[in-house]
Amino acid sequence: MNFLSRLYHYLNILSLDVVAGSLISALFFAELLQAHVYPHVLVALGLTVWIIYTIDHLRDARSIKVPASTDRHSFHQRHFKTISVLVVATLAIDAVIVFFLPGPVLRAGLALGIIVLLYLIFQRYLKFMKEIFVACLYTAGVLLPSFSTMSQTMSPVHYLVVAKFAITAQMNLLLFSLFDLKVDRNQQQHSFVTWFGERSTRYGIVFLALVNVCSGIWLWSTDPALAGIFISMNMVLVGI
Repeated sequence: MNFLSRLYHYLNILSLDVVAGSLISALFFAELLQAHVYPHVLVALGLTVWIIYTIDHLRDARSIKVPASTDRHSFHQRHFKTISVLVVATLAIDAVIVFFLPGPVLRAGLALGIIVLLYLIFQRYLKFMKEIFVACLYTAGVLLPSFSTMSQTMSPVHYLVVAKFAITAQMNLLLFSLFDLKVDRNQQQHSFVTWFGERSTRYGIVFLALVNVCSGIWLWSTDPALAGIFISMNMVLVGI
């Protein structure tokens, strides 16, 4: 494994690629909605995304009573204490930054934070709903900085772009669940795929893809430039 492959491997294990994707997506929505997003707002977003994903991975790693078979869970098992300390430190830094956030962003962030906290508390009971909740929370998170400070009213096209973004995120999560099906079953982890099976999940992905394509055709007829940008965003999301 060469240096770049190893580097990306660890970036993926630590969810830093997800953080990068969230920041790129937030900037995309800022441009789309003509909203001014301050740099420290993006820092808070990136730290928050990392904290949420890492806490989720730590809890999964702890719930597995045998040595994990996936690189991510195995890494979080081996370095559980160190990563936990980093999460606490990151939480402290994030808490300081929160005091400097613009009022609208702070209020919206607190509301979303409560929802995320409830998700983390009750995630074990959600079972097959995990991927759906994560897609919705991820979309809300990257949209929040722009939505809270935008200077224009959202049009139907804007709402369609947001919906397409959420659909793409959902497809991405379902695909990863398919890839991890055997591991999840062996480690008694729940997901949409373990509940409904491979065939139903594949049908679901195809259905979402068709919805994305049909809505994309309509978007292209409305604004070709915007559709082209969104295609690039889809590629980034699926790649991550």
